[in-house]
Amino acid sequence: MFKPCQATVLALYKDWTLQEEVSGKQHCGVLLDRTCFYAEQGGQASDQGYMVCGRQQDVLFPVESVQVFGGYVIHEVFVSETLKVGDQVHLFVDEAQRLASMRNHTATHLLNFALRQVLGGCTEQRGSSVTAEQLRFFVNTKAPIKTENLQEVESVIQEMIKRNETVYTGEVPINLTSDVLGLRKLDMVYPDLVRVVSVGVPVEKLLAEGSKYAMSTSVELCCGVHLLQTGDIQDFTIISERQMIKGISHIVAVTGEQARQTRDIGQFLAKEVDSLATRVKLGGASVNEAWRISKEVGQLTDRVDTTKMTQWRKRKLQATLKTLQQAANNAHRKMEIKLAAEKVQDLLTKYSNEPVIIDTIPAESPSILMKAVNQLCNKVPGASVMLLSSQAPDQVFCACQVSKNSLAKVSAADWALAVCTQMGGKADGSGVVAKGMAKTDDLQMVLAAAREYAKNIF
Repeated sequence: MFKPCQATVLALYKDWTLQEEVSGKQHCGVLLDRTCFYAEQGGQASDQGYMVCGRQQDVLFPVESVQVFGGYVIHEVFVSETLKVGDQVHLFVDEAQRLASMRNHTATHLLNFALRQVLGGCTEQRGSSVTAEQLRFFVNTKAPIKTENLQEVESVIQEMIKRNETVYTGEVPINLTSDVLGLRKLDMVYPDLVRVVSVGVPVEKLLAEGSKYAMSTSVELCCGVHLLQTGDIQDFTIISERQMIKGISHIVAVTGEQARQTRDIGQFLAKEVDSLATRVKLGGASVNEAWRISKEVGQLTDRVDTTKMTQWRKRKLQATLKTLQQAANNAHRKMEIKLAAEKVQDLLTKYSNEPVIIDTIPAESPSILMKAVNQLCNKVPGASVMLLSSQAPDQVFCACQVSKNSLAKVSAADWALAVCTQMGGKADGSGVVAKGMAKTDDLQMVLAAAREYAKNIF
């Protein structure tokens, strides 16, 4: 697809000096009399590939990057054998990498145009970076780019890809471009002869007096490599958009098969969110099931946050999941409150006017235990309450609340700590409320310790 070319080694550069030859598996700079490699410039990464020396047809010299220094094109080469000044070499470009860069660079031009179409003519490019993996685009905007704007931008680009428009190029004097309405260029000094890249409109038509073609398509000054048809982009999607500083947005996009896979992943996660939304709406049959649903929403949120996918879809899924998380948490909390109230009813008949209430109840979680303590304190004003519940093997959960009248005698944190640490556990909290865990399966022993401590304090 990209023809190799033959060149002569004019100079070898290593360790800040010119060399007559380089050998021994090391990197060096190679200056040639000609090249078919694209050197890094205009925001586009350089080509990669390899060269073959005429003296050593079976040895490949990888070309890792190509840079321009002071007007000289320098190839960074890994020399596995000996390379000498005057050697004849054949240059081979990595075709897959070149094509990917071409795809992303042409897509960058379409993105520039689509942003102007959707956000208005006030948008201006502030820079770009094109590699074989992705494209980055910096643009100034009057306001943050909304989710629906990103979706519209993608739609404009997808339509241009679908139309498979021809990408025209032509070199023209810079002075002839000044009257081309809609021409996009950076704020920089251009040479006398510039290269125009136009999508769908031949360059000569753009230069015609009174032409307004550039207002309705992508037309830019550019020295990079491009596709011949927009259809070869295949697919396009924005995977990231964020405000760098006020008024400057940073956009990252991918094309081709990578874009298609990214889009498919987003669609798959959207189906998972829809399925989970149905379960949240139906609610859990038990406190544990409600808790599991709430936890699943959090886990799916983490997956959506960390998965590379179409940005507008990610934002919509994040908004949906935020609402689902609130609904799931509320449902779980209401079930816990209801269950705690049921457990408190049994205790109220046993302790109606007691100043200190210490007992055990079956509780599905520390949260329910704490809610039961709180409700019991509300039902029996002035009472200090500690409730215990067996949980996992060798674990007893403890929750307590001290009445305002008793705060001068003891804090809830000290009460829970005194009981739990006797059994090798731990506790924390405040003066009013606290919770902890004792490492034992003997619930009655913990109950006795709690009552003994209370007898000496209250």
